[in-house]
Amino acid sequence: MFFKKYPWKKNALRRLIFSFICILLPLYILSMIIYSWGVRTLQDEISKSMISQVSQYFSGMEEDFKRIQILQYDALNDDNLNRLGAIPDSLNDIEKMQSILRLQQRLNAIRNSSTYIKDVYAYIPAIQKNVSALTITTFDQNQFDALSQFPFEKDSPVMNLNGGMFLSAVYPFTKPNSTREPLFIIAIELDEGKLAEKLKTMVNSTEEGLIYQSPQFVMTTSKEPFVNNAISAHMNEKKSTKSVSVNGKHYLAVYTSSPYFGAVLSKYVPENAVFEPLRKYRNWFLMLAAVSLIIIVIYSLYVYKYIHKPLDKLVKAFRKVEYGDFNVQIGHKHNDEFQYIYTRFNVMLDNLNSLIDQAYKQQILTQKAELKQLQSQINPHFLYNSLFILNTMSRLGDYDNLEQFSNQLGEYFQFVTRNSSDEVPLEREVNHARVYTEIQEMRFSNRIRIDFGELPDHTGHIMVPRLILQPIIENAFEHGLEKKAENGLLMVQFKKNDQGIQIIVEDNGGHVEARNLEELKNRLNYPEATETTGLLNIHQRIRLKFGQDSGLTVEPSEQGGLKITMTMNTLDGGV
Repeated sequence: MFFKKYPWKKNALRRLIFSFICILLPLYILSMIIYSWGVRTLQDEISKSMISQVSQYFSGMEEDFKRIQILQYDALNDDNLNRLGAIPDSLNDIEKMQSILRLQQRLNAIRNSSTYIKDVYAYIPAIQKNVSALTITTFDQNQFDALSQFPFEKDSPVMNLNGGMFLSAVYPFTKPNSTREPLFIIAIELDEGKLAEKLKTMVNSTEEGLIYQSPQFVMTTSKEPFVNNAISAHMNEKKSTKSVSVNGKHYLAVYTSSPYFGAVLSKYVPENAVFEPLRKYRNWFLMLAAVSLIIIVIYSLYVYKYIHKPLDKLVKAFRKVEYGDFNVQIGHKHNDEFQYIYTRFNVMLDNLNSLIDQAYKQQILTQKAELKQLQSQINPHFLYNSLFILNTMSRLGDYDNLEQFSNQLGEYFQFVTRNSSDEVPLEREVNHARVYTEIQEMRFSNRIRIDFGELPDHTGHIMVPRLILQPIIENAFEHGLEKKAENGLLMVQFKKNDQGIQIIVEDNGGHVEARNLEELKNRLNYPEATETTGLLNIHQRIRLKFGQDSGLTVEPSEQGGLKITMTMNTLDGGV
């Protein structure tokens, strides 16, 4: 019910706020898309950077090891090594020693070519010596056998032997199933400490770690076994990047494999350390969302205070005017458009009050004069008829009814001639009509039967214009019943409904032609276009009192004459 009376309340303020939200919402969505895209891009770039770092490390190691292998295989062609391994008997002890020393110099040059090399060995079965860049020892057959088989059993040139890492080069090259013994082997022992130091150079904090894992050995920079085991468990997967959770802590791990080494190198860092810049970016984004919400709230309060409240005040003022309060005055302290509208509204009401006061007083005076004129038109008409009746009764010598008729006539004119009030209670108006009907019944005692109903309860106090029922009954006698030689009938009935009361007057005075009935209806429907008559006067007075839905309606009566219904909607016009 509230919104039916004030439909603007569910539109103006809400629409303003909704439109502002619609303006900010695309910007917010765009910011969210940019944020999500930035986060994904930064994550991808960080992951790619870590993968690139690990891949570059592997690539650098491969280049170093390939260069070392070139030097290693080149050393197989050393003349001193070939004489010691193939024709040692052709050399005396001094020549053997000189060849060993020159070979040792060659091996030392290889050792000094890379920091990854711990020592370089030449295993020579012919002289039963192991010659290294640093020492000369007795030939080790077991180690020789292990090194001679390695290149054919392993995919990677790097092998783990007795806890050390070796690169082995056998001469001459033999097939896996061959029974021919190699003449000599050059083996390079790698320095695991140097490799570990190189791995540590890729670690930027204590929380980061690297894991080098091959079938032969595992090398790590972290001392946390749980983390190492969790990261290592995903090394054989094809994914190059993975998020691993260890004891509730999340790590970002990247994996790179090297077919050359037959190993996988993994680097892992805590996600909170990697994505710390993202967290700051997210905080700024949340701040943007909070600021947007604050702006919406501030805008809503601003609209409510400076637009909605003044508009609400103006609408309430219009509602008061709609209900008849023309003394409304509204003010506005801000010098804006609403102050101008309020000022013009107040001026408009002042002018409207003046016009209404003039027009209303003029209308009231006109209506009273019109009512007086209508009553003056009605009274002489009945007076003439009454005098004729008295003349007839006295001429016929009907002295028994003359006294009764005189009293009724006096009561009738007493009601008519008291003009101190333009309205009377319905009960008095009905009693007056009843007196008039009784007078007429005495006149037409043998020709007309009267059926006058009783007024419904709780309706007698309704104030109605004077002389509205009696003229209708008089019209029925004058235009219908007077022509009846016998069996005349006049019926006056009352009906009460939810809207008010109806008074129905019908007779059997004769058939009313359709043309005359239509003309009478047009007079009642368009009173301003026709000459004022008795029925039209009553119709106008009832409508002035009870509203446009009240008044007279005419139709053929089932009794054979005319039926006039007087409707008084007391709920519209008042009681």
